Amino acid sequence: MRHIFLTILLLVSAAGYAQQPAKVVLHGTIAMATGEQFPYRIEITETNGVITGYAYTYDEHDEAKAVIKGKVDKATRKLSFKETEIVKSSLVTTKAFMCMVQAAMEYKGGKLSGPAVNKQLDNTACTAGTITFSNNAEVEALFASHDEYDVEIKMGEKKKAPVETPAPPAAATNIQQEPTTEKITAGIEKSYAWYSDSVVIEVFDGGYFDGDIVTIYMDEKPVLNKFVLLKQKKRLSVALPATGVHTISILAENEGSDPPNTATLRLLDGTTPYNIVAYNNKGERSFIRIKKAR
Repeated sequence: MRHIFLTILLLVSAAGYAQQPAKVVLHGTIAMATGEQFPYRIEITETNGVITGYAYTYDEHDEAKAVIKGKVDKATRKLSFKETEIVKSSLVTTKAFMCMVQAAMEYKGGKLSGPAVNKQLDNTACTAGTITFSNNAEVEALFASHDEYDVEIKMGEKKKAPVETPAPPAAATNIQQEPTTEKITAGIEKSYAWYSDSVVIEVFDGGYFDGDIVTIYMDEKPVLNKFVLLKQKKRLSVALPATGVHTISILAENEGSDPPNTATLRLLDGTTPYNIVAYNNKGERSFIRIKKAR
């Protein structure tokens, strides 16, 4: 009887001690597909495999700060998280189309590394990258046990973990795919053969509203002047001459609170759509060339 009472007491005591929140800082880099590399660090609190905290990109003078949430699996030594909200942004000149990342990382070969990808709210893909944390002491702290009491109690046959039944695959649907979204910036432009007698332009903020302002020109004449990009689409229809090459340009009047200035455009040639994201630093322009087809 005394043995049974002691065993129950141990079980209750062990159950009463949940994992203590642990603060971890990881210093590393994010390497972009453009060949650029920037400092990247996360400062997180981990409790029972759930992490919350902040991610910092660039150096201390120009760093951008974002809220992150995710999970850590200490058994498989994997870390996954995503940036959910921008707290602070800075002006940094880069060839990459930067936005909030989503990372899936694994610890092997002495490094915690994995891809960092994401999309804008309108499904525009951002420039892909790879995040790497190679400070072994910091990484080991992330995967270490932070239990106040590590108690293992065995009573009889060990229970088997329930077998998880995989969810059935989602049913295939016949959804018409949107055309590929092209990215343009100063020095990178797009050209299209055009068949209708006008061009319909829809412009809006396809990401997170941050107060970007643009002016749109058709053959150097403003057709939309210092317009604050909103979630709602602004629709314009501009007549085209019967022949020749015509130029649409998008001028970045500012960079909002989350640089660079980013405008999402949808051009319509009759019923044929073209999706474009123009991103620029303040004062720069993106160009679209339209050649009338005979």
